[in-house]
Amino acid sequence: LGETPPRCSAPAGPYVLLRAPHSSSGMATLESSCTLPTAEGTVLMQVYHDPATGPDKPWVVSSSGDLDGREGVLVRLHDACFTSEILRSVKCDCEAQLRESQRLIAAEGGVLIYTPHEGRGIGLAKKVAAYRLQHEQNLDTVDANRALGEPDEARTYTCVPLMLRNLGVRSIRLLSNNPFKANALRALGVTVVRMESLWKADVSDLCLSYVQAKVARMGHIAPPSPKGELPARRGDQGASSASSAPSSCSASDSSLDASAAELCISCDDEEGPPLFRWARPYPEEEASPLAAADEEEAPTAA
Repeated sequence: LGETPPRCSAPAGPYVLLRAPHSSSGMATLESSCTLPTAEGTVLMQVYHDPATGPDKPWVVSSSGDLDGREGVLVRLHDACFTSEILRSVKCDCEAQLRESQRLIAAEGGVLIYTPHEGRGIGLAKKVAAYRLQHEQNLDTVDANRALGEPDEARTYTCVPLMLRNLGVRSIRLLSNNPFKANALRALGVTVVRMESLWKADVSDLCLSYVQAKVARMGHIAPPSPKGELPARRGDQGASSASSAPSSCSASDSSLDASAAELCISCDDEEGPPLFRWARPYPEEEASPLAAADEEEAPTAA
């Protein structure tokens, strides 16, 4: 089902296994646009083609309000989830987050960017294969991906700055629980004023387990829950398990990139470019991804 997964133990502290960046064959282009009436009001819909994801995987931008020159625009970077949004799976809360994002953006104006990054970028077929491993081998979402030879995160957002520039957006408030997204955008030059968490309290037990894994293994923001507090961030436990015995890892760059908060470590043969790298989900100096909002009003909670 995939290449042999990288057998590297994570560095101390919460780290996420990413696919190493690859060069793109060109810039994203705006293919078409229209105004679209929706249940939440009329939006401007734009469809982009990104060579990095291919012609059959469009990026869709839905925006509300006059955003030209605005600061702190509310933005949701939402990745496609066929199982939740079409089949109404209760394994995740993606559909609930999408609908709540639409409501919040309609209320004050903002941008919804719907990406084709199904399954954190590994695609629908491998996501379904990972679901099977989760069920049959009792793996969490992180270990299931790695068992398929896939990283924890395979998403890239190189076309997003262009989309925001075309709308005249100068800085954003990111509706997300995932600091990887904020760091990825900052590394691309987007000014992320702060993250605003987005949680639904009434999730299934299956979804709660999924959320717990993302908090514990990938550094996501942990919300309070009526079913009990989610665990605080901790180190990557799965990478040191028997099924992921560590082997040699050579640091290709041991310096911390302040914008991307990345510590690049090759998990492959010394010859040729690395296929994977470890990255901090949030900058080391930040106590929380929401630190920028500490002196402002509390982030919106869904």
